[in-house]
Parts: sequence; structure tokens; C-alpha cells
Amino acid sequence: MRTLKHLAFCLATVFLAIGCNQEDNEPQTTAKKGNPAEFTMTINGGTNTRTITTQDGNNRTIAWRQGDQVGIFAVNADGTPQNNCKYIYDGTEWKAENIGDAITLTNGENYSFYAYYPYAENITVTTASLNVLPDQSATQGEGNSNYDLSDILISKVDESTYNGASINLNYSHAYAMVEVLVAGDKVGDTAPEKVVLKNVITDANINLTTQEVTKTSNKQDVVMAYVENNENTDTYLYRAIVPEQIIAQGSTLLEVYGVNGGKNYVFKAPNKDVTYPQGKYFRMEVTIGENNVGIKFPAGSIEPWEPTPGIDLEGEELKENLITKAISGLTNDDFQTITSIDYFQEGDFWYALNNKEAEIQAELKNENGENYISFTTQGNPTGSWFKSSIGYHHKQKFQPTYYKLTFKSRADKAGSEMRIFIRTYSKSETNLFFCNSLGKTGNLGAIKPTQEQVNANEWITQELFYDFTKATTSTGGNPSSTDIKNIVESSEAYEQFELKFVSNKNAGLNPVNFHIKDVKFEPISFEDIPENQRPTE
Repeated sequence: MRTLKHLAFCLATVFLAIGCNQEDNEPQTTAKKGNPAEFTMTINGGTNTRTITTQDGNNRTIAWRQGDQVGIFAVNADGTPQNNCKYIYDGTEWKAENIGDAITLTNGENYSFYAYYPYAENITVTTASLNVLPDQSATQGEGNSNYDLSDILISKVDESTYNGASINLNYSHAYAMVEVLVAGDKVGDTAPEKVVLKNVITDANINLTTQEVTKTSNKQDVVMAYVENNENTDTYLYRAIVPEQIIAQGSTLLEVYGVNGGKNYVFKAPNKDVTYPQGKYFRMEVTIGENNVGIKFPAGSIEPWEPTPGIDLEGEELKENLITKAISGLTNDDFQTITSIDYFQEGDFWYALNNKEAEIQAELKNENGENYISFTTQGNPTGSWFKSSIGYHHKQKFQPTYYKLTFKSRADKAGSEMRIFIRTYSKSETNLFFCNSLGKTGNLGAIKPTQEQVNANEWITQELFYDFTKATTSTGGNPSSTDIKNIVESSEAYEQFELKFVSNKNAGLNPVNFHIKDVKFEPISFEDIPENQRPTE
């Protein structure tokens, strides 16, 4: 049990102030009339406590840290308040920030006390807006981290007669602590890049007189704080503070990023709701291994979970989709036909590139509530791969690795083909095409619908694989080895690319209407590429 130093302040000599907050924001330099209050501050009676969180078995204890700031309200029985008085811990004792902020009391009178951590301006005793921070992995210089500052503590002492004795302010956690242990033989010997609690409520108001917490509807992702731990070798511990809330069954609980070379994983709630309870910690154990990618809730960690050996949930790898603007979310204003494009402009977007030699007819359509792009090319132009196409402009840094392009396609006729090109641009290396996994471009990426597929009028899932470490200037489909160049990671080639879908109308064939939707472009490991599409060298 940790008991804090007594608070000692200068004697009051002039008048009784009714508040510590000053309208002109100037500190009071005059002491107030009355006896200086002495406080003993504990947290949960000295058991489960605050921000420097340590671990001893199932206990999570914390201690005050130098520089911590609390706000205290002292209210006389007649309603006279001393409002939001700031006290700062100097490592030995607590002191008022200014002499005028010191709480003074009169023997024989009745007072109630309401306190909270961390101190904030514009707080009233009945409406304290105390929100947790979304990136709790960040630190505040040499002081408390965003995790520390999110651990809201509250304390109240009901009306009692002051007799000069020390007043005990016992703080409790207003919110819940979520703890995630990441382990498994696929995690590696370095910690994951980050662990994120998904779509959680972060904002709440607290009535300090009743200690009632009222959550808002504001939700966002919270980046958890990494915690040094000695539980087991190659395990990594993360914590975050959030208001009490219920996560509905089937919802995404958390995502783990940057595991052992850059893989990401997503974990969802089981077939029951998950509760993050006020004043307690909720622990999840994530296993990423050869035979198990899952999440476990250890036995008896909190109520209302019944003691069991634990619940294992299957997780799945979360892959970054380079197509950040989905066709499903496009509007007619978003998707427009253009006659030229600045390949170095900012932003990600879809477009239809039209050239008078290769007129493209394209439109955004909706079928059964789902968007898709329909397009065809008229005429018989030369070099229509860049003059007339459906394009996606990607302007964000991406990695030199293998990628899988997935989309659904449909056509209203057989015969002509749709080609797919991925063109990267750099000011020093222009007109480069990323190679597919077999070191080819152009024709191998062609989609040619059969009459049977056309008659079925069904969406066909297409998969193509690319090696983003190699590129070529050739558009012939089968460039020679001398035309293929290796691209280094520092190259400007990884700053942007254009994904192009081309309706390639051959001579003598009628135009074909192609339709595409559900386009994804995700990193993939070499082992996950089908063997017949892996490079032989």
C-alpha cells in the first residue's frame, strides 16, 4: 500500500476565495483565509493504482510520478466552492501551482471533496470531459506517456466535518485497461510495429460529485502502448486505456501490424459480446504461430467471463490494399473521363482516360446495390494501352515485394481481351512497367472471356501476381532479360503507380463491354504464389 506525502501549504492571511480558476488566467499571489488542508492521496487504497503500471502475477500496480497534476474541488456545506485547484507532485510532496490555489478550510465546518487526474482546464465538478488519447504509444518528453495521461482517476469524499486532521483522497480508475500479449513462433525476435484497438469509444464526461461516467458516441482506433515485460521470451505486451464499453460479437477487436517482416493480422470478437470493464483490466493473448493464429481470453481474468481454459479465436492476416479508393464507394463526381493526366499529382483516384484516336466509353453503374465500372474502346487505334484505359492512380509509398491483384470481371461478348498494365513513374526512370511474377508484362495479364462465361453472365474472380522488384520498358508481353531491370527500394518508382485496364479491340472484332469491381492489390509472400506462376530463376 502506497501512502503519499502530506500536503502542506502557506497559511491564509487575507480572504476566502470561492475558486481556484481565475477569469483573467493570472495566478493568485495572495494566500487565502483559513487552515491549509492536508491530504493523504492513495489509489484504490494502495492496491490497483495508476500510471507507472507494473505487474506481479494478476496485480497491476502503479505509483505517482514527479510532475503529475491533479485537480481538486472543495465545496463547503453552504455551497461555497474552491474550484479545480491544481496540485503538482514534485517527487516528495504535492504543492499548489500558485499560492492562491491552495485549499484552505475552517475548523468545525462541513466540506465535500472531488478530485481527478490528470488536471485539465475548463473542468466543472458536474461535467468533466476527460477523453483518452488515440495514440497511447506516444510519449510526452521525459514525463508521462499518452497511456499514462489516458488513465483517468477520480476521487470523492462526502460531506464531513473538518477538524484539522488529514483528508484521505482515495482515487480509483474511471475507465478500463485493455492488455494484449502477442506471442507465437511466427512473431519473431522483435516486437510488432504496433497493436491497434479497433473502433472504440474514446470520449466521456464524468460527474465528479456522483462519479457517474457518460460515454459519447465518438469512436476511433487507439494505438496501444508497448510495455517491457518479462513474462516469456519473444512475447510482447501492449496496453491501452478506454472508457467502459461493450464490443459486439463478430466485431474486429484489434489489428497487429509489422509482425516478423511486415505481415499484419486482424482478430475479431467471439460468438459473444466482449466487455472492457471500468476499474479492471481485460487481457487478451494473441498467438501467431504455425498452427494457430488466434486470440485467447485467460481463465478468470475478469467478470463476466466464466473461468475456463480460455477461448481461442482464429485470426487472419491483414494485408494492406494499395487500392485505397474502392469502386464500391465511388460516385459519378468521383469517377470522371479525362483527356490527359498528370502522373505526378497527389491523391488516389479512379479515372477513364480518353483519346480521340481511341475513344473510350466508360461509366459507373450500380447493380443490386453494388458499384462497378463498365467500359469499352471504339475504333482500332495504335498504342491504346496509354491513350484509352480505365486507370487507378496510387500516390503513396509502397514496398518492393510480391503483390496479388484481385478483381471481378464480366463481359457482354467473347473474343476481344482486356489487358492489365501497371506503370510506375519516376522523374529519373520514366515509362517503367512492373513485371508480373514470371517477369513478363502486357499480354500475360490479359483477360479473355469465353462464350460460356459470357452466356453465364456471372462475375469471374481474376488473380494476377506481380514482382515489384522488377520492371521493364517493354509493352510486348515477353521482354528479353536485358530489358528487365531490378528496382532498388530507394527508387522513386515506389512513390506512385498507375493500374490500367484496357479494352483491347483487335481488328475485325466488335467492341466488347467489360465490367470490373472489387479491385484489391495486396502484398503476398513468395510461398503463397501458385507454383505455376512463380519465377523459375
